[in-house]
Amino acid sequence: MDREQLKRELKLLLIQECEKDLKPEQIADDAVLIGGRNGLDFDSLDALQISMAVHQRYGKRIQPGNEGRKALASVNSLADFILS
Repeated sequence: MDREQLKRELKLLLIQECEKDLKPEQIADDAVLIGGRNGLDFDSLDALQISMAVHQRYGKRIQPGNEGRKALASVNSLADFILS
């Protein structure tokens, strides 16, 4: 899968799963997703939703703890996790 295409899909997934009133282009590839002060307002419940959706759609299980925090740090890190 093409990394740029995957990042576009992930941005749509974030918006849909977390029911955010955003457009994909409003999410920077390197913006902090969870707990960041960037106006995205993703929280721990959103992290759980994202993790479940990634597992369902891409077959990759995001484990809790440091691994999960690294994977959910940004769209870039999430794409890297899925492609690894």
